[in-house]
Amino acid sequence: MPPLATRSATTARSTSKAKVDLTAFAVTVRKFSREMSDMCRVVRAPFPNEEDAKLLVRTIDELERKALHLRGLFSGTLPGSAHRTSNNKSASNSASTRPRLIFDTIEEMVGKGQLVEPVKFQELMGWKTRQAVWKAATDNRMFYMELQSERYFPAFYADPAYQRSHLEAVTKILGDLPGGSKLQFFLTRKGSLDGKTPLEALAAGDLAKVKSVAMAFAEIPMKA
Repeated sequence: MPPLATRSATTARSTSKAKVDLTAFAVTVRKFSREMSDMCRVVRAPFPNEEDAKLLVRTIDELERKALHLRGLFSGTLPGSAHRTSNNKSASNSASTRPRLIFDTIEEMVGKGQLVEPVKFQELMGWKTRQAVWKAATDNRMFYMELQSERYFPAFYADPAYQRSHLEAVTKILGDLPGGSKLQFFLTRKGSLDGKTPLEALAAGDLAKVKSVAMAFAEIPMKA
C-alpha cells in the first residue's frame, strides 16, 4: 500500500477532476478512522526511525487541518442542523453563552488555555499536591496531551458545567487509549448523542448515553 501522504495526494487529484461522491468519501474516511484506531492501540513511541516519526507528525498535522476545514464546510449543511440550532436557543443561559470546545491542534488549544500545564491544572482543580495530578492520570480518571516533551491537561475537567465524577467515569471507560484519542472523543459530535459532543451531552446530564458511546469507542463489549 502506498504511503499515507501519497494516498492523500492521489485522492485530492482524483476528486478535483470529478464530482465527489460524499457517501463513498464518508465510507472511506470511516474505514481510515478505524485503521488509525488500530494503529493507536499497537504503536508506541519512540519510533525506531526518527525521520519516520517526524514524517508521521507532519502528516497528522496536515490531516488535522484538513479535517477541521471539512468540518467547517459540512457542519451547517447536515440534515436537522437548522432544527437543532433553533432548539439550542432555548437551552440554559450557561450553555448558550459558553463557546463550544473544538478539537484543534495541541498548539492552538494550549494557546487558548484549553490545555494547561500540570501546575495550572493543579490550581484549577483545587488540589494541594502535584501527586494528585499524576495519580488521576495514572488511574485513568484524567488524561494529558504531550507537546515538545511537555504535558498538558484538558481544562474542561475543572469546568463547573460538568460534574467531575461524570468526566472521570467516562475517562476511565476510555482506559489506555492515547490522550489524543480521548480528546477527540470528548470534542467530536456523535450521531448517537443527537449531534452533541460527549462534553455537551454530559453538560445536559446524559451520563448513561455518553458512557455507552464511550464503551463503543473503546470497543468494550456491552453487558447482556
